[in-house]
Amino acid sequence: MLNAKLAEIWRYPVKSMLGEQIDCANVGPGGIQGDRRWAVVDAKSGVSLSAKRYPDLLRCRAWISDGDVMVRLPNNREMSVASDDAALGLSDLLGRQVTTRSAETVETIQHEFPTAVTEGEGEPFLYEPKTEAFVDCAPLQLLTTGTLKKLQQLLPDSIVHRARFRPNFLVETDEVGFIENDWVNIDITLGSLTCQVYDDTRRCIMVALAQGDLPRDTDVVRTILKNNDGRAGVALKTLESGIVRNGAMVEVFV
Repeated sequence: MLNAKLAEIWRYPVKSMLGEQIDCANVGPGGIQGDRRWAVVDAKSGVSLSAKRYPDLLRCRAWISDGDVMVRLPNNREMSVASDDAALGLSDLLGRQVTTRSAETVETIQHEFPTAVTEGEGEPFLYEPKTEAFVDCAPLQLLTTGTLKKLQQLLPDSIVHRARFRPNFLVETDEVGFIENDWVNIDITLGSLTCQVYDDTRRCIMVALAQGDLPRDTDVVRTILKNNDGRAGVALKTLESGIVRNGAMVEVFV
């Protein structure tokens, strides 16, 4: 029996921006309520932009306050994500005419990704995740401390931190290793909520980008590619709706 608990819950109100740690979350088939429901999009095409091509997005932070999504730009200015000031500030930051958009107002979500996603380079291409939020593919992402500890062993000179991986759920365990590899296609419970682990999470340049106090470090993504076929963490989905609380016990039905 795996001895594990839910150590952290994270929500990212705006795609590719830093997010907020929360004590509990309303979770449904579309993921955590309020998670990646907004994105920075091209002002003309409406295609959402990612830190994969615009790493300065990781210099911004988003959070929810009294039901409104707020953003803080690198100059420490705070504003509503839906404001003209946000569009102007982000356009200046990214060097491209952009605005912000809610997933509720978008008929078909499209992301602009670089061709070489593990390097963050190459000509852009459009990707349709067929989701109701601005996620890359999965509505929920889970990572264990076992994976973080294994990567830190492999990268003694790097800072291997949860923030690089942007999980919704960080699960704490005494084990060391890529233990999530064995969870694909099985069910797990987070407290009273049952989820299906339906895929590995394949990592890209995002885990190597600078954010907060973390420096850019391409050894992180290279090591994941070399030692675990690019996998770190798993993707979840659920047909239920419920509340998940920090500290909940995690059970894996292997």
